[in-house]
Amino acid sequence: MDVAGVRLGLVVYMDMDSFFAACEELRHPELKGKPFVVGTSSDTDSRGVVQTASYEARKYGIKSGMGLFMAKKAYPELVVLKSDEVYYESTSDKIMAVLNGFGFPVEQNSVDEAAIDVGDVGYDKAIEIGKEIKGRIKEKIDLPCTIGVSFGKYFAKMMCDASKPDGFGVLRESEIQGFLRGKPIGKLPGVGKKTEERLLAMGIKTIDDLANANLQSLISKFGSAAIEMHNLARGIDESRIVQYNIIKSIGRERTLDSDTNDIAVQEKMLLTLSEEVSKDAAGKGFWFKAVGLKVRYSDFSQITRSRQLSHYSSSKEDIYRIAKDLLRDTQADISVRKLGVRVFMLIKRSGQATL
Repeated sequence: MDVAGVRLGLVVYMDMDSFFAACEELRHPELKGKPFVVGTSSDTDSRGVVQTASYEARKYGIKSGMGLFMAKKAYPELVVLKSDEVYYESTSDKIMAVLNGFGFPVEQNSVDEAAIDVGDVGYDKAIEIGKEIKGRIKEKIDLPCTIGVSFGKYFAKMMCDASKPDGFGVLRESEIQGFLRGKPIGKLPGVGKKTEERLLAMGIKTIDDLANANLQSLISKFGSAAIEMHNLARGIDESRIVQYNIIKSIGRERTLDSDTNDIAVQEKMLLTLSEEVSKDAAGKGFWFKAVGLKVRYSDFSQITRSRQLSHYSSSKEDIYRIAKDLLRDTQADISVRKLGVRVFMLIKRSGQATL
């Protein structure tokens, strides 16, 4: 698609399938084809939570965020493995090395997702590159992934999500309106639970509704973020792939002494976490440009939110301020069980931060 006379490159979006579970199948091949989960613990204590469920386990209604005790009730013979982040990150590093080996700009969005800008090569070549990426990951790591090809990373991600598991999808410019038509508003990238609720309250239920909504009215309620959201709904994806020198995060998580919806108690915990994260980042010599929040509720459901700064920072105050804003945006009637704060989009410190 042309934007201001410049044609945006095509994007190949890669997402690993049920990543933690797939990693465990590599070293536990006897689990292939069986219902099992990766959890925060290896037993079914009342505070343990499912992090990833195998596709076989999902057939029994077991999903991420569910309590391990409830998961075991859904399928008594369920195998529960304790999460091994070091192993998953090591496997992720190998996958990202494969992607970077193609020589295109890569933006890693999580431990198991990345967007690759293949430039203005045309769809035939982009499809060829996408298939080679999928094949090389299978050959070198022996793990399945799903690929989505489109213009702009958001539409490529949507195509990738629609093609899971172990799939390959292509979304051309001429197909975008038909692809978006009738989809629930929550399917649009960047529309989280709270934003979805606010849009539904405005009578905006589908992506079509959003495309036809008054932009100024949206801006009055959502600020400048409404512009990109409105553009996406109209089939305009101006996103760019952004590379970072080091794509890691530094974070802390802690379970509250008791489940609570007391905002003062929650913010006190956020302050402690923000201080620890800031100290750790400084000690490792990093500036950060984004702050993320994780909230786990008493019913074991979990949400994550993040916000990008306009500059690189090393400020504890920036972390705490954004974390508080994100927390207030996620307030619900249900009590909070656990909070986590992280910083990402890291660069090594060299002189002063860009302000």
